[in-house]
Amino acid sequence: MNICLKSFRDSYRWVKGLPAFFLFFISLLFFSCPAFGQEEQVVTDPTDETKSVENDVGFTVEPVLPGTQVDESKGYYYIRTKPSEPQELTLRIRSTNKQPAKVIIYVKDAYTNQNGAIDYDSTNYTRDKTLVQSLEEITEVSEKEVTVENYESKEVTIKVTPPEVSFEGVKGGAVCVMNAESKEEKEGLRSSFGYRIGLLVTESADTFDDGGSLNLVNVRPEIHQGKRVIQARLQNPEAKVLKELTVKATLRKKGETAVLRQREATGMRMAPNSQFDFAVNWGIDPIKPGTYCLKVQASSGENTWDWEKEFTIGEKEAKKLNEEASYTLTYPQWIPLVVVVLAFLTIGNLGMLYLRRKKWINRNN
Repeated sequence: MNICLKSFRDSYRWVKGLPAFFLFFISLLFFSCPAFGQEEQVVTDPTDETKSVENDVGFTVEPVLPGTQVDESKGYYYIRTKPSEPQELTLRIRSTNKQPAKVIIYVKDAYTNQNGAIDYDSTNYTRDKTLVQSLEEITEVSEKEVTVENYESKEVTIKVTPPEVSFEGVKGGAVCVMNAESKEEKEGLRSSFGYRIGLLVTESADTFDDGGSLNLVNVRPEIHQGKRVIQARLQNPEAKVLKELTVKATLRKKGETAVLRQREATGMRMAPNSQFDFAVNWGIDPIKPGTYCLKVQASSGENTWDWEKEFTIGEKEAKKLNEEASYTLTYPQWIPLVVVVLAFLTIGNLGMLYLRRKKWINRNN
């Protein structure tokens, strides 16, 4: 009798654990998603003195600050100019070993990357229409390629020719000094090593990071790095850096209050006269056609902005986005039926076991 009762209790404990297993099984079928590694690019902002990079690339660079330097405490060029009056900047390149190091020198405009940080040296960005006569257009490097070896040093001149028409704010960019003999890696990837020295040009401003304007240009669905996203394009129309930018975006279906997707980011910076896409990840679920509303709230210092933008995703566009996305959750059509059947069987078994246990207790009492 005791042996039978013990056996029944052990069986009951095992069956009683089925709901937890059942829920775990459902979670595997419906809610699990693979962990995809995302490669992150480390961005160095030459005008952000809280960051520093130390590496041995065979040479070092030193900006020789001119007499027109606005702030001599800065370790990069921040010069004051006058309309149509050229001036020359000196950059010293020094070898750090006996082996020759061939370097290339060029100037690139500052832009705002997808992470909301100031970046340089890329062609994969949209130039803002408010950026006119940029640093790339008003500068000229005396020698675009230099070789240094055996601890020698050479000087390169960067000629800055300001536009004839006076401008407000700053023009931002960087002098890029990169190793011409880039290291070849696997799968055709190429890594470049070198330095970027910030270059800011102004006529009257004593500060460059007190921007106070921000615009919402458009909202649209896109595929970014294989993922479905809703992108809100933000624009800094001023010739100033917009610092400590916080952006929060909330996505809803039109006419509904339920939040579908949401993202918030803080501590971002925008380059002068630039734009970037603030992306809200849609997730692994397919995009459904319909009209949506994206609410965007932003703040920088004492400035705040609020927008609400409606946009419609048609059936053809939704289908195209879902087909192009790499991150998709799919399962066979028979799985929901199997899950429902298993649920009924589990509930039925538990009910039968409960009734048998109740009869057993009443019989022994």
